[in-house]
Amino acid sequence: MIQKILDRHFDSISFIHYNKNKIAEDNIRNTADTVMFLSGVSAFLLFLILLLSGSSYFCFFLIAILFVLVGIHLVQKVFLSNISESFKLSRMYSFFFYGVMILAYSYADIIMNMTSRCVVFPCAIIVITAIYMDTFLATTVYKIVLTIIYCIMDSMIRPHYGVKRDLFVAGVAIIASLFSYFEIVDLAINKGEDRRILERKSTTDLLTGIYNKLSFEEKCNEYLKKRNPGARCILFIFDLDNFKEVNDTFGHQTGDNVLKKFSEILQSYFHPYDIMGRIGGDEFMVLVMGEMPEGFAEKRCRSILHEF
Repeated sequence: MIQKILDRHFDSISFIHYNKNKIAEDNIRNTADTVMFLSGVSAFLLFLILLLSGSSYFCFFLIAILFVLVGIHLVQKVFLSNISESFKLSRMYSFFFYGVMILAYSYADIIMNMTSRCVVFPCAIIVITAIYMDTFLATTVYKIVLTIIYCIMDSMIRPHYGVKRDLFVAGVAIIASLFSYFEIVDLAINKGEDRRILERKSTTDLLTGIYNKLSFEEKCNEYLKKRNPGARCILFIFDLDNFKEVNDTFGHQTGDNVLKKFSEILQSYFHPYDIMGRIGGDEFMVLVMGEMPEGFAEKRCRSILHEF
């Protein structure tokens, strides 16, 4: 069990490290969606209270919450893009936002259930696991800190026996959220791997493993647009003569092997950061960036032809 927790902790660190920008953007977007959801919930509760009990205290409390939510929504509209550019800023903002919302609604739950078990806080602890992505250690510490604040608040409002029950339920919720976190991290990692596989399939030639025609053109255009003024490059164009005869005489399987072998030769003669693509059946191109010595292109072509 301990080993599994440690594995998930290191998995989450690695996954978040390589996907910081995307995760930060998703976390901020989720807070914006949460604002809209909680605004609707608060408005609905306000309507029920006015309709059923007319309690001025809870009306004031919910109206205050609505004002806070509207203010947060306006702040998000102005600073959303700036916050989502930094994972640390998005973490600070998300922790503050979710902490305020969870404790505010838990406070209302305590007031409304002075002699019965509160359910808002434990449910919120589990829900936050699904809507906020962070490392295992950060989320666990955050939940424990929230639980301590919640219990202090609970002990100041309700009888002592209520605090014990709420503390027990909150502890169970934290444990349940840890198991939920394990599954969510697994799903996120698998989803990320599936997305990378699809991207690789869509951008590369499935037979040779280098860029396909469309991706080669896009990469070349990106380089040409970003290159410094006066920067040089060399474009190699390779066409395999009489390749159709290979297919007709020896079969398409042999033809595929020829293309694979030629691709392997190209990859051995050029650097990984050179742009290499198969642009047709037996046609290949390589864009080499930077200044090259005199006669470099001719010598490189002769070497490739000789090995092929």
